[in-house]
Amino acid sequence: MGQLRVELRRAGVKSSELQRHAAELRAARKMLYATSDGEFLRLPSQSALLREIRGYCRARPSQLTDVVQLGIGGSSLGAQALCKALLPARHNERVGPGGLRYHFPDNVDPEGFGALLETLDPRRTLVHIVSKSGRTLETLAQLGALRACWGKKTRLEHFVVTTEPQSELSAYAEKVGIPHVLRFPEHVCGRFSVLTASGLLVPALCGVPIGRILGGARAMEARCRQDPLVGPAGRLAAIHFTHDRSHGRAIHVEMIYADALLPLGEWFRQLWAESLGKDGRGPTPVTARGATDQHSQIQLYVDGPDDKLYTLVRVDRLRARRAISRHAEPPLIRGRDLGEIFAAEAEGTREALLEAGRPLIELRLPSIGAAQIGELLMLQQYQTALAGALYGVNPFEQPGVEAGKRATLRVLERNRRKRARR
Repeated sequence: MGQLRVELRRAGVKSSELQRHAAELRAARKMLYATSDGEFLRLPSQSALLREIRGYCRARPSQLTDVVQLGIGGSSLGAQALCKALLPARHNERVGPGGLRYHFPDNVDPEGFGALLETLDPRRTLVHIVSKSGRTLETLAQLGALRACWGKKTRLEHFVVTTEPQSELSAYAEKVGIPHVLRFPEHVCGRFSVLTASGLLVPALCGVPIGRILGGARAMEARCRQDPLVGPAGRLAAIHFTHDRSHGRAIHVEMIYADALLPLGEWFRQLWAESLGKDGRGPTPVTARGATDQHSQIQLYVDGPDDKLYTLVRVDRLRARRAISRHAEPPLIRGRDLGEIFAAEAEGTREALLEAGRPLIELRLPSIGAAQIGELLMLQQYQTALAGALYGVNPFEQPGVEAGKRATLRVLERNRRKRARR
């Protein structure tokens, strides 16, 4: 198995600056392992979790063609990212008999969600409903809209719920007769739940080898646990914190050179922003697509203000090859492979940023495989938790999100009262 490489030589932070945070990072690591906050670190080693997911996959209803996950944010992005990364690009178009097409609406926009509901056949669709608290408004609204659209065609035996024990959604499932309820670990918050049934069930149903994902995550957790500077996760946390607080670079750009990994960038963006953006602190995450954004954002990155730290995510061996015609123009590209051009674009971006004096981190995957994706997932979760300690914030709460939820409920209540007065 090739190992995820973390290149930090051009990250723009001196070794002495990293060493200043060594004791704080070790203390944070010790606290994670001593408390329930670090439950996400233990997930890859929980064999009962893997058995539960595999057991449901074996027992799932037959003659299904599709699976839709109802959830939002951390209850959708992780599973979506794994499906996009580890299943073929045209999986939903080419899936064979017995295979499942996946769908992640991840929103309550009535146009897109309504179109999806009208496309799916209720008799052949599995519905995975995910909400840790069991009270997530968007998820419950999705469920309500689905049942209203499908009406008597709804087949509750095709529903499976992932939620905390004793939650309102768990009680609802029991009340209406949803037969399968999977456990959402009590001490794992939504954005850290990619290695639970929330993130793994739908990928497993669609053919992703989730055991290898967990194996990769275990390997990265061990690397970070055994290193004096808390491994690559501790170094990344310290580098980001130092650039933000000491060098005026409060924006983190993650430029991804593999379309299959773009949803992983969106997953990390939520993880980073929701965990660290508190008390007037926290860097701003930006996701960019290589090579597309070389034609939209790279001008700013190379020639604009020096207020950003850059991470290039690259894959050494791409899964596909595509030859270029021997008659193509310009002659420089004739007979080459498209992947060679793609790699040259990434290297060109790297060189341009370094020539401009921009600090740069590289995450190099030897290939896009389940174990390597597991390593990346664990690295970025671990890094985020440690960065919370450096920023002096609790990365496992989200008061700003809760404030938005309360405001939404107030708006809905005002609108209800207005309608009642008419």
